Amino acid sequence: MSAAPPLPHRPVTQHDWREVVGLHWRIDPALAATLVPPGTRPDEHDGAAWVTLSAYRFVDSTVPPLPRLGRFGTMTEIAVQIPTVDAHPLARREPQDGDTARHGIAYRSIDTQHAPAVLAARTIGLPYVWARAGSRVRPDDVAHRSARYGGGPGSLIRVTPGTDTVEQDATTEFLLDRWGVHAPRFGRTRWWRRAHEPWPLRSVRVDRLDDTLLAAAGLPGLVDREPDVTTWSPGVVVRYSRG
Repeated sequence: MSAAPPLPHRPVTQHDWREVVGLHWRIDPALAATLVPPGTRPDEHDGAAWVTLSAYRFVDSTVPPLPRLGRFGTMTEIAVQIPTVDAHPLARREPQDGDTARHGIAYRSIDTQHAPAVLAARTIGLPYVWARAGSRVRPDDVAHRSARYGGGPGSLIRVTPGTDTVEQDATTEFLLDRWGVHAPRFGRTRWWRRAHEPWPLRSVRVDRLDDTLLAAAGLPGLVDREPDVTTWSPGVVVRYSRG
């Protein structure tokens, strides 16, 4: 696993991500290229572009140096995201084999029940959507769900977390160690840096997946087949800063 490069500026937000489920599919790079922001392209691994349906609880949020927001900063998020890369010459990513591109993600959608977060995030180009969302967490049964208002798309992901430690390999490192977000805004793409400790990965079994968010994001048919990779983590602390 790779370590996060230091953030170039003071964090603007910090959050604990808990009970993090990731369902990852290979997709056609040509299709993915139509879904990412200007100035970026789909990042490819093992001959494919990828998309992730990610669900987690978002807790103990804070805007440093202010104290944690408690219940006000707690929500469920279900996101559709695509690994992306640009070729910015001033990238601060640790070079690998001369690579100075910025390897991040682009969100297609992020559904949550937290209306203030939706309003704030959309001002910086993040495609948050207000929805009825929530999580149920038990030791051997975790479920994340969302349903957009007005009968729109939604998602229900239910898993049984395991206790076996899972070591990262090249594929999970590619999918999970993404050190920024490409966010389109007024025809340009902004780079937001993020950092977190290495993911503690555990085994997991997916018990139920009912999803229409992927299709709404321009990726129909994916849920008709099993994810190519499934990941589960108890969580990490995520910090964001300007790029």
